[in-house]
Amino acid sequence: EKALDVFIKSYEPNKVPPFGVLSETAGGTNPYFATGAGGMLQTVLFGFGGLQISDAGVTQVKTTLPKKWKSLQIKGVGTAKSTFSVR
Repeated sequence: EKALDVFIKSYEPNKVPPFGVLSETAGGTNPYFATGAGGMLQTVLFGFGGLQISDAGVTQVKTTLPKKWKSLQIKGVGTAKSTFSVR
């Protein structure tokens, strides 16, 4: 639950209307902060999704989701376009 709280705090203040793209600073008006969006995506893929990249390719370790999330499905990963699920 702490991970979810930190995750939300990492991007929510930086969302810029009308599409919710990220600015570099909270309340900023100069979107698009691509590296910030990349960090948010990495949190989902490698943190909540449990994905790892190694010489064996993309694998998944056991992980848990925040109580508010029912499931997570990550599709189209790697050259094999694999699907990974967390429930």
